[in-house]
Amino acid sequence: MMDPETGDILAMATYPDYDLNSAYTPNDSLSDGWDELSSEEKMNNLYEMWRNKAASSTYEPGSTFKLITAAIALEENIVGADDPDEFYCGTYYMVDGQRINCWRNYAPYHDYQSLRKALGNSCNPAFMQLGERIGVSTFYKYLRAFGLMETTGAELYGESSSIMHNENSIRKVELATLSFGQRFNITPLQLITAVSAIVNDGVLMKPRIVKQIINSETDAVTNIEPEEVRQVISKETSETMRSMMRSVVTDGTGKYVNIEGYSIGGKSGTSEPIKGREEEDGYVSSFIAIAPTTDVKLVTLVALYHPTAGKYQGGETAGPVVKQILTEALPHLGITSDSDGSSQEENNSLTALTDVRGKTVAEAEKILKNAGFNVQSSISEDKTSTLVSDQVPKPGVKLYSNSLVCLYTEDNNVHLSVSVPNLKGMSAEQATNSLRSKKLNISVQGTGKVVSQDYTADTQVEEGTVVTVTLEPEIHGAY
Repeated sequence: MMDPETGDILAMATYPDYDLNSAYTPNDSLSDGWDELSSEEKMNNLYEMWRNKAASSTYEPGSTFKLITAAIALEENIVGADDPDEFYCGTYYMVDGQRINCWRNYAPYHDYQSLRKALGNSCNPAFMQLGERIGVSTFYKYLRAFGLMETTGAELYGESSSIMHNENSIRKVELATLSFGQRFNITPLQLITAVSAIVNDGVLMKPRIVKQIINSETDAVTNIEPEEVRQVISKETSETMRSMMRSVVTDGTGKYVNIEGYSIGGKSGTSEPIKGREEEDGYVSSFIAIAPTTDVKLVTLVALYHPTAGKYQGGETAGPVVKQILTEALPHLGITSDSDGSSQEENNSLTALTDVRGKTVAEAEKILKNAGFNVQSSISEDKTSTLVSDQVPKPGVKLYSNSLVCLYTEDNNVHLSVSVPNLKGMSAEQATNSLRSKKLNISVQGTGKVVSQDYTADTQVEEGTVVTVTLEPEIHGAY
């Protein structure tokens, strides 16, 4: 867990762990048959137990690395985040005569996509096409700029660097797999440092393990100041990337990381073992998250090596772990929930609608606006003397903040009707926007995508009517 603004490593842990007070005692993973090992074998096992995998062990980052590829493309003006139909996925992509599959190699496939959609879908063919547009020399220029070709300089014992293809020998297939995060190795520390630069207005910071040293005898204080390495991408690209990472959580493979009231962004990752080494290497499932997306204070990376619970997709396995960590860490650090990008339904509780019938229009409008509602009252009479005869929705109905309340009088009592839109497949935020554009209100049940609505599409209802939608998670894999 890193603070991207300072480079501070706020937390770092690897499992299985061991008792620091008894470092030569093997943990549970080593204890079986320990007494039968030779002295040399015991020491080799202890060295492995002591290893800090976050800094000294490399791994294939998988689709979390697509953040790097996307940032390069945006910075180089190769593509815009929302340019339509930039990439096509028909479940695979041919590279130099070799077929490379998308993780979603079944119908319905991803089809035509924007970059934002491709990142949310974690679409391999889209990023292979993007890698081709970027090219080897430009790609490697940014790998060096993000610090991925050397150690981070964090001054951790045994820190490793990446294992990359030699730039001069990289071919089309290697460029393709590089673009979606496979067939090369980096450390988790290198990845979180690079992603922190992406969301820190493009500024790469040196990881800071020690903030301050105090001499116990003299009380002399030595401060270790944050160290800026370089500007890698522009502030504008950083802002776009944060927005795209938010979309991954609201509408893509990161749905299991969404936390009510917070604006969370991120990217899932699943790296596959090389064919024939499934048993030895296994999958690595990971998720990297940022919070809050408008002013990032935390970047959190969780990598699960060789998951054995039946699922191995990063969004479904590592995602819930990240959510649990952030649910506790954000309040602990004083980062409170707010409305910095979440939908109205995520940020507001329901309020029962007051009965304003019989009150003057002016008084009714004041009461409703103070309660957080929007008011529609198309009347020509004097509002201070004309009484409200009807209201939609009816009194007692529970509404979210900014919901619409329509007021009517005896002389202006025409209830206009509108057609209910088809909301199926939308997120809560999308459904809210669609309904409000029609002057309708929403009630949300569940999370995920809309699977049903109480008023079917094209039904005619009064303006201000509450449409109740039911949402369920709809994830077909989460690479």
